[in-house]
Amino acid sequence: MLSGQRFGRARQGFTLIELLVVIAIIAVLIALLLPAVQAAREAARRSQCTNNLKQIGLALHNYHSTNDVFPMGMSMNPATGPAVYKGWIGWGLHAPLLTFMEQTAIYNAINFSWAPTGGDPGQSINATARDSLIGSLLCPSDSNTGGTAKKRNSYYGSAGTSSTYMYTGDLLTLKSTGSSGVFTTFASYGIRDCNDGTSNTVAFSEALAGASSKPGWRGNHTGVNSGNPTRLIDVTANKAATLAWLQDCATAFKNGENIKTDKGDHWARAHMGYSLFNTIQTPNDSMFRFGGCRFGNPSGGLDHSNSSGASSMHSGGVNACMADGSVKFIKDSINRDTWWALGTRDSGEVISSDAF
Repeated sequence: MLSGQRFGRARQGFTLIELLVVIAIIAVLIALLLPAVQAAREAARRSQCTNNLKQIGLALHNYHSTNDVFPMGMSMNPATGPAVYKGWIGWGLHAPLLTFMEQTAIYNAINFSWAPTGGDPGQSINATARDSLIGSLLCPSDSNTGGTAKKRNSYYGSAGTSSTYMYTGDLLTLKSTGSSGVFTTFASYGIRDCNDGTSNTVAFSEALAGASSKPGWRGNHTGVNSGNPTRLIDVTANKAATLAWLQDCATAFKNGENIKTDKGDHWARAHMGYSLFNTIQTPNDSMFRFGGCRFGNPSGGLDHSNSSGASSMHSGGVNACMADGSVKFIKDSINRDTWWALGTRDSGEVISSDAF
């Protein structure tokens, strides 16, 4: 044995300080990694949403190729009797597109002689098709759609800047008043009607579904019982009045008045808030933060909403399908006048591609 050599037990494990340092490093790495993982997941969801709208745009143009027009925003179908027609219960524009979206089985289950809602026998006859959940009509970023939420629609056809009912007459003489957008009630437009250019006209966009557990949720609607605002085919004809009633709606929504959460319930049922929207509110409107608003009958549903806007959980904007079938991401920061111009199909505006 060498002189002065000392022996002892070999060192075992780590000190407490070393363990704490390692744990701290791991925690920092996880904190850095989680946002990246979440961002990657949202990018995938946004891509899937884009693909859903591309499929809708392709179906829209295949339908146009077959019929020389786009589908009606709402068809005229009786619900409780052969002559009982109403302006809020017909089939929406998604139904005739189903055969072009690889959903022929659901399409074949529809009896177009009857409405999907509004009472029996129509409601019972069409229950199977009406209640079907179609994955390509749901935005994966909206956790309030599908599954137990029973929300069936994320994508809405554009009625442009129209705040009107889009129809007139009694139960026997209903007729379309038209709209400024690509879709309207009881009538069809085609590419020939998009004189502003199909690439500069919004045909579809997404909107968040309502959520009863979240009164202040952007997908929820409100109602105002102070009489109807000016109902116009094109609200740009009276911008000041439009902004005034939007502010009334924003105040009611902020105060939790007449909150409705049925947006997203139907793809089958037509009318504003169910399968149609308008471009009066900007995407994820920060000034008028509500999903939609109905004047005059606040206890009613969404069907006669004056406004029902586009919204999403995507960071910074919404996806929109233009009338040419292309899908564009519209930023929340878009100027209101530009968004109104994109909603109209025949108003003669000139829109630069860098304006949205």
